[in-house]
Amino acid sequence: MRALAAACLLAGLAPCMAAAQGGKALSLTIEEAVFLALKNSRTAIAARLGRDEQAFALEEAEERYDPKAGDFGLSISGRSGSEKTASVSLGPSLRVPTGGNFRLSWRKPVAGPGDRSGTTSLTFSQPLLKGFGPEIDTWTLRSARLAERINVRAFRDRVSGIVGSVIGAYRGVLSAERRLTIAREALQRAERQLEINRALVEAGRMAPRELVQAESSVANRQYSLTDAEVALNNASAGLINTLDLEEGVRVVPSEEPPVEPETPDLEESMETAFARRTDWLSAEIGLEMARMGLRIAEDNLLPDLSLNITAQRGGDTDPVYSANVNLVVPLWDKGQRRARAKARNDVRRAKMALAERRQSIRIQVRRAVYNVSVALRRIDLAGDARDLAERTLEVERLKLQQGLSSSFQIGRFEDDLVNAQRQELNAVVGYRGALDSLSRTLGTTLDRWGIEIEQVGR
Repeated sequence: MRALAAACLLAGLAPCMAAAQGGKALSLTIEEAVFLALKNSRTAIAARLGRDEQAFALEEAEERYDPKAGDFGLSISGRSGSEKTASVSLGPSLRVPTGGNFRLSWRKPVAGPGDRSGTTSLTFSQPLLKGFGPEIDTWTLRSARLAERINVRAFRDRVSGIVGSVIGAYRGVLSAERRLTIAREALQRAERQLEINRALVEAGRMAPRELVQAESSVANRQYSLTDAEVALNNASAGLINTLDLEEGVRVVPSEEPPVEPETPDLEESMETAFARRTDWLSAEIGLEMARMGLRIAEDNLLPDLSLNITAQRGGDTDPVYSANVNLVVPLWDKGQRRARAKARNDVRRAKMALAERRQSIRIQVRRAVYNVSVALRRIDLAGDARDLAERTLEVERLKLQQGLSSSFQIGRFEDDLVNAQRQELNAVVGYRGALDSLSRTLGTTLDRWGIEIEQVGR
């Protein structure tokens, strides 16, 4: 299948869009329709806006270990009978993955009596038990990155949903057009048969009552043609709505190339599904996050032991160093123990959810692969049935001219032919739908259509 980028260049769509704005017919291939929806539809734009907002969360988490400028402070104070004083302060800081924090502070009086020299201090604080180490302190950043992986996959799924909607609406118009053609051809055959029957009646080779059946067949075909026209109009309106085009635009779809048989391999399909599906990734990440939640719950049971070191210097004086160790031991804190028990249960639930998702995916993939093979066989069977219905109807017409059949039999075999034609059309539509369903099941819809998500909604 042609890549979307090659088939749907903006330059190629410009004349079509100009025609659409003028209320004329808009000729689109299925690739161009998909491209147009992904670039201009409100659904695609809304999806892109949501995706851009999701990126802010990761951007914020990535700044966890960036230097912080701190706050700039200005203090003015004074009491009755004394001189007013003012000072400024600044305190940048830097967090490190061990859980520690460096903070540099500077304070200088700028008004008032006494020494006007500034004071500079550097403080380092580090937890030694609770909250210690990269495994604990970097979890916020790692969880944000894991969430971003899920968000990217979810965005792909949403784009795939847009693609599926466009394809379904586009093929719905093609199917409605084909059904309209079938109904029109059936009406033409019925009218020709009515003319033949009238000629046979005039020649005395057919009873006049046989005309009633032929006239009834024409009336029924006219009714079916009207239904087909309504169905096509509704399908066209649905495609216009899916593409978010203005009212009055009429999309003229291009016929898709003939179906090419595909025989997907079951094991390869299984591997692809587990590598590409969002729900499987979510289940895997859910287990990882549950395990980390248990690790954090266990860490919260530890005493809070922290080390603080400070170096301070003011004016021309020598630096002053100080250090202290603080220990806080929780007593009878049953809440943290209950949180640990809950975290253990969360891990068990996440494992069961992963196993259930694995089983569900395997069943879905197996069913989707099987449906493709069955749909392909249906095309062959429907083609044979349609060919036999055409031959049967032709034989019956010859028998009618020889007085060996009746208009009732002709009408019945005509119905069989129309049903066979519709059945063949449904088989082709069903096969294409089975391939699309397999792509959705494997998470490869965008790959199948050669779509890159970077420009969706832009």
